[in-house]
Amino acid sequence: MSEQLRVVWQLMLGGWTGLSFLAEALAYQMHLDGVHIMLRPVIHRFAGPANIPALREIVTRPIAPHAPQISYIQPEYWDTSHPGYKIGFTMLEVTGIPRDWVRRCNAMDEIFVHSEFNRQTFAESGVRKPITVIPLGIDPALFRPDGPSHKMEGYFTFLSVFEWGERKAPEVLLRAFTQEFSSGERVVLLLKVHNHDPGVDVARQVKAMGLRDDAAPVVFLFNQPLSEGQMPTLYRSADCFVLPTRGEGWGMPILEAMACGLPVIATDWSGQTEFMNEGNAYPLRVKQLIPARAKCPYYKGFQWADPDYDHLRYLMRHVYEHREEARQKGQTAAEEVRQKWTWQQTTAKIKARLLEIGKKAEKG
Repeated sequence: MSEQLRVVWQLMLGGWTGLSFLAEALAYQMHLDGVHIMLRPVIHRFAGPANIPALREIVTRPIAPHAPQISYIQPEYWDTSHPGYKIGFTMLEVTGIPRDWVRRCNAMDEIFVHSEFNRQTFAESGVRKPITVIPLGIDPALFRPDGPSHKMEGYFTFLSVFEWGERKAPEVLLRAFTQEFSSGERVVLLLKVHNHDPGVDVARQVKAMGLRDDAAPVVFLFNQPLSEGQMPTLYRSADCFVLPTRGEGWGMPILEAMACGLPVIATDWSGQTEFMNEGNAYPLRVKQLIPARAKCPYYKGFQWADPDYDHLRYLMRHVYEHREEARQKGQTAAEEVRQKWTWQQTTAKIKARLLEIGKKAEKG
């Protein structure tokens, strides 16, 4: 019997960011797939007990110093003192990465990113170490077209899921929807929104948009956590997913919605172009690239997409009026996701790369 594959997995446990949830999910899937995972938690003010209970026991395992290490977190937290082969695993949603990230990437042995988009942005920023694309995936047992749903009877429901902030362009979505659809139409926009920034008043920002009074209704699910099992039900309860994002490192809600059979309208730029195209979705045109202005310090000096407002209105109206075409596109998307974009396929790529690294090390 061959020796069990081992890997040290550096991450932030218990965090609420997308990267933290993904780091835990991948570590757990690697464990399920037979890899001996050793966890190296990052000390952070947002850290806590693992969101996935099984990892709370795994974290007690001792670290094997010469096993390869994957650091799945922002580069400033990467452990470069590990004596084994060191892999930095991260993403960014703009046209480049900060100089400090470049320096830290070049101090590792290899870099993992989720998309060809980031492979290019990292390389063009000056990363000289090998860059391997490791796409993300979903659990097909959860995120699938069949299953419970709670549709709003008589209404066509557009759904969006995001963390409130400049990158997700909420003002573009709200203005486009409320200008395109009037109160006399049986259509609703459902927004599942989270905001962890106490300095941001979402209600005040929405009021400042000056949305027209006779628009179709907009419903907020605000800071209401749903379990992993409840999220697929939410997706299946909608008729179309829409997100005019300015940039994604991957775009997990887009993929999850596609897996649940929804037609998707999302910006045709950045990480989601790895899995989204005209054959399985409704790509939203980009007018131009604009400066990435947000509170995030990583974005300074870089650009992101300016989603086309008029095209967004057109696509929402088109899906609303061509429901059978949209339904078929959603079915195509669900089948493609099931075939190509699952957690097991993600971890299979990681395991294959780790085996290649181990063979090279044996040859000296």
